[in-house]
Amino acid sequence: MATKAVVVLDGGTGTSLADRGFKDIDAVVDLHSSFYESGSDVVVAATYQASVEGYVRRFGITETEAEDLVAEGVRLANQARAQAEQKLGRKCWVAASVGPYGAILGDRSEYHGKYAEKMSSQELVTWHTQRTAAILKGGPDLLAIETIPVVKEAEAILESLKNFQGVRAWFSFQCKDGAHTGHGELFSDAVRTVLQSDDVIAVGMNCTHPDDVTPLLQSISSLDIRVPLLVKPNRAGLYVNPTCDTTLKEMTSQWMEHGARMIGGCCHYGPKDIAELRHFLETKSDVELPGLKRILSR
Repeated sequence: MATKAVVVLDGGTGTSLADRGFKDIDAVVDLHSSFYESGSDVVVAATYQASVEGYVRRFGITETEAEDLVAEGVRLANQARAQAEQKLGRKCWVAASVGPYGAILGDRSEYHGKYAEKMSSQELVTWHTQRTAAILKGGPDLLAIETIPVVKEAEAILESLKNFQGVRAWFSFQCKDGAHTGHGELFSDAVRTVLQSDDVIAVGMNCTHPDDVTPLLQSISSLDIRVPLLVKPNRAGLYVNPTCDTTLKEMTSQWMEHGARMIGGCCHYGPKDIAELRHFLETKSDVELPGLKRILSR
């Protein structure tokens, strides 16, 4: 029987911090540590909404100070990783979140991507290049380019990555149903777009209703995909509506049947859910859990 090499991802950073009553940066380190200890091979650093432009405007600081503040989100994840590796005796990884431009607007634009219609491709490239440069100062193992709702922005991000030699990234789209991105393009077309880059080590969807994951995976089954497929659904469709009781472990077998090999959660999935997922995978005789070592060595 062929074994499936599966990578266990983390859950939703922002919603988990809110559930814990976020107070200070120590809470961020504690959350990352909890995900590692629950079984995550990778945690996503809290840089989803971080941007140089946004921090300068909000805090009245210099660009240099803002760049350091963006990088600090990655450093906190690295701190948790070092502690976890010493405690658990296994290799762990840090992926720095690269969210869409819409995330900094604070109006849920990442669920429709209409802002991209009013921006030029070069404006998106410039914005993402500045932000990514700051994120990389924190020293992540790779980038988690996530919750991207529109292909135009995906193309701009891929163009911006050309400025950073040797940077690896996974790429996940926000999808509004079982076939389309938040903006309305076919998910299969979005996947084709990002697979053109050798920097992309995995592709999939996040911040998407769990019921849509299998149809989305089915919609790309005919594509020649040679990187792992990634799924990080919300507990419900939008992050403000945690009414779905779907557990990750009850859907994982189905997702693996359709090719998913990097599995975790997004909004409203926390360390407990990841622990249940890890335990479930450990009981499967046809599953091995090698972490990211093989993927990053390709």
